[in-house]
Amino acid sequence: MSETLVATGDVLRIGIVGDLHTHWDETDVHQIGALDYDLVYFTGDLGGGTTQSSLNMARLIARLGKPALVMPGNNDTVDIGRLAAELNHQQGLNAILSITGKQDAAAPVALCGYSHHGIHVAGRDISLVAGRPHSMGGPALTFPDYMGETYGIHTLDSSTERLCALVDDACDEIIFLAHNGPVGLGAEPADMWGCDFKPGGGDWGDTDLAAAIAYAQSRGKTVLAVVAGHMHLRTKQGEERPWQRQLNGTAYINAARVPRIFSGDDDVYRHHVVLEIGAQTLAFREVLLPQYG
Repeated sequence: MSETLVATGDVLRIGIVGDLHTHWDETDVHQIGALDYDLVYFTGDLGGGTTQSSLNMARLIARLGKPALVMPGNNDTVDIGRLAAELNHQQGLNAILSITGKQDAAAPVALCGYSHHGIHVAGRDISLVAGRPHSMGGPALTFPDYMGETYGIHTLDSSTERLCALVDDACDEIIFLAHNGPVGLGAEPADMWGCDFKPGGGDWGDTDLAAAIAYAQSRGKTVLAVVAGHMHLRTKQGEERPWQRQLNGTAYINAARVPRIFSGDDDVYRHHVVLEIGAQTLAFREVLLPQYG
């Protein structure tokens, strides 16, 4: 994914799969693999909080058979080389290079984070800027020792600097990819990245991501969208968060419908979101794939 992905038609389609929490299996591999998506983006939290569950999910994702980017979530602080190796079905150098964004472009599935990925469709060049991996949200840098050892990031300020440097190298149109969304979209428990797990709520978005968005806009670049997950759409209080919002010309998407596989009245459904980009258009829609129907 280090090279620019060029759409085969006049519309480029990106499938967005929210936080897995082990809800990804052979049926998903078959169903989503058969759709006409140019790219699939996974917002993170692959496993159920254990190393092996994240690695098992990565092994299944690797069978998708089409280009994919995987953002490690706060549940995915496993050995990053092992996680990359499972995604790529290979060991050694490519597994290490995937961390730095220098992975072999022939590898269809790659980890992302602090990385830039180009897409081209209908005369448009757009940068996918992947934000901070492993974010848990809130006002502090989570897993600081791990982040320092793995990415050289020791503070939120250094994370902001890294993201702004990516913005400097990006095209005039940008889509941010993240695990957690930015601060600034509300502090109520049912807001897009509002805190629903402690009294009084609070805005649980990422300050570094919000700063990078503001920096891009200050440089005259257009932030088309911000795509993330982490804060589950059904809150702990039983309310439903909005999964999309428009603010100052930017689309914000939270794809974390958890569990993403659920029983309906007449079938078992599997949730994801699709982004369609055309010459002058950008549109999102939710998709529920029936398992049996």
